[in-house]
Amino acid sequence: MKFLNQKIQKFSLAWIGIVFLCSCAQTPSYPPYEEGVRIIVSPHKLSVHSGSEDKVFVQVLDKQGGPLFGVKVAATSTLPTVATVTPDALTDPVGKSIFTVSGISPGATQIIFSVAGQKATMEVVFIGH
Repeated sequence: MKFLNQKIQKFSLAWIGIVFLCSCAQTPSYPPYEEGVRIIVSPHKLSVHSGSEDKVFVQVLDKQGGPLFGVKVAATSTLPTVATVTPDALTDPVGKSIFTVSGISPGATQIIFSVAGQKATMEVVFIGH
């Protein structure tokens, strides 16, 4: 019985130590890439037709210029009656994501891409047939 009590005490002390160490560890603020994110949009301006779909490439880089992998990039159209855009995408290993812009009706709009509070825009112009 004494042997079992010693095992339980050692296990309990080990568990308390692990909990203590975990509680003392500093956790980075989420997301860790928040400051200095750079968003590159290509092309900067897009001309679309009704029913057409065009690809837009967005690259997300950290403040040292390195690609950010697995980052969610959100996209919105300021006038979805003119053109719509895929709402969000994750970056690939080189920091790129691909969006689809669809032409709806005549006019002009901007597509806003955002990551961690940083934003980049592109202009979309609907052109006639």
